Amino acid sequence: MLISAAGGMGFLLFGYDQGVMGGIISSESFVKQFNNPSTLQQGLITGLYDIGCLFGSLFTFVTGEALGRRRSIYVGCVIVMVGTILQATAQVIPHLIVGRIVTGVGVGIMTSIVPTWQSEVSAANERGIYLTLQSGNINTGFVLSNWITLGASYATTEFQWIFPICVQLIFALYLLVNVPFLVESPRWVANHRSVEEATKIIARLQDRDEDHEDVLKVRDEICRALEEEGHISWFDLFRNGGQQNFRRMLLGFGVLYMQQLTGINSIAYYMPVVLGEYLPLSSSMTHIIAAVAATQYLFFSFLPVVFIEKVGRRTIMLWGAAALMLFSALIAVGFNVPGQGGAIMTVIMYCLFYDAFGMSYLNVPWMYAPEINSLKLRSKGAAIASASNWLFNGIVVTITPSTLAAIGYKYYVVWAVFNASFIPMVYFLYPETKGLSLEQIDHIFEGRGQGWSCLTQGVRESIKGAAAIEAARPEHLRLRDAENALQDSSGSVGDKDVPTSVNLEHAN
Repeated sequence: MLISAAGGMGFLLFGYDQGVMGGIISSESFVKQFNNPSTLQQGLITGLYDIGCLFGSLFTFVTGEALGRRRSIYVGCVIVMVGTILQATAQVIPHLIVGRIVTGVGVGIMTSIVPTWQSEVSAANERGIYLTLQSGNINTGFVLSNWITLGASYATTEFQWIFPICVQLIFALYLLVNVPFLVESPRWVANHRSVEEATKIIARLQDRDEDHEDVLKVRDEICRALEEEGHISWFDLFRNGGQQNFRRMLLGFGVLYMQQLTGINSIAYYMPVVLGEYLPLSSSMTHIIAAVAATQYLFFSFLPVVFIEKVGRRTIMLWGAAALMLFSALIAVGFNVPGQGGAIMTVIMYCLFYDAFGMSYLNVPWMYAPEINSLKLRSKGAAIASASNWLFNGIVVTITPSTLAAIGYKYYVVWAVFNASFIPMVYFLYPETKGLSLEQIDHIFEGRGQGWSCLTQGVRESIKGAAAIEAARPEHLRLRDAENALQDSSGSVGDKDVPTSVNLEHAN
């Protein structure tokens, strides 16, 4: 729970950054300080932050596995603090943009590594719940940014925009203070240090003795995964081979591509601006509506805690895409209804869009990428997925002001089409991961298929559960695991040594 709180704070920072610039970029003191930025400059100030996040994700791809989960978070926090100070002291647009990019690098590191850390310490039947709580805090930060910018908007000095930016320091300091007291991922420790140390961490997480059978079961699964994966370089992420690493990387990349191409951040970043420019609403009313919409969105973002491990990832994404398609189309309709009626309809559709997104594509993509990748490539696969998020987020945020000015309501028709396209993608290509341990998920991808069947392998079996996945595995792999299990059971339960089938030097 403490790890989930720390991870949630990292994602709260992510959500706060998403909303804060949209709330201050049209404020009187900000416009005065930066000489009335054009729509292009507004897009660059907001969108280049996402380019920084992309660089942070790529940094994690290169260094994250060597640094480990906790040290990567330390690095991200320090970079966020430097970027925040640069933003708060900016006097001209280029200075502000540099600060935004630097802050983005830190946030990109955290969004790449935090879900991996959380997934590797959580039990299979609780992993989705903890990751939902973590990703739900994106909205906690988003709501805070809306209310803080609303309150600051009543100031008449530079406090109006400097204070909301400085609040980011609080979240980074919380992580710097708390993370040193939390455990490293046992899977990372087994791969990079020793299985004995990993066993101690597993026992701490389960609150059991090191020789307890449940602790030893998790330890043995990790050891077998290390042995089966063998020696892996980062080039292996772009090869399929027996573990289908390339396919797994593409699934993680694709699910966060889908998250951004729902169109969520064309609304989240610019809702006050859009309501003020395109609907008959005052400046204060646009800020109030944005804050209220974000607050009710917060409730729905935590609702999947109730059903995420019952309904499953696939079903949530399928129904989410259908709902988002509908509400995108209705937002376009609302823009064409004249007067107050059109404004009311558009605001309601924005809220319903938020709610549908909060119960589907807000949380599932962030948990799916670390779940789907193999142990030794999990941090790299998650970093690529995070890079996908920030790449397409940056594109959406940068083009939104100019595109809305050019094509108006038709912009939301584009998002309706994208959401419709996600339904067949999820149905045919994405396996179900609910209730499966990370090592059981590996069995979905033990290569058997060729061509199209390679892309769809294991999807049907995953819907039926672990037993169907196991039955579909090649016979020689099932026999090998049965022999290993028999070999492990021949020792005493209290034996703390690594199974003889594991080459410790190789695992390290």
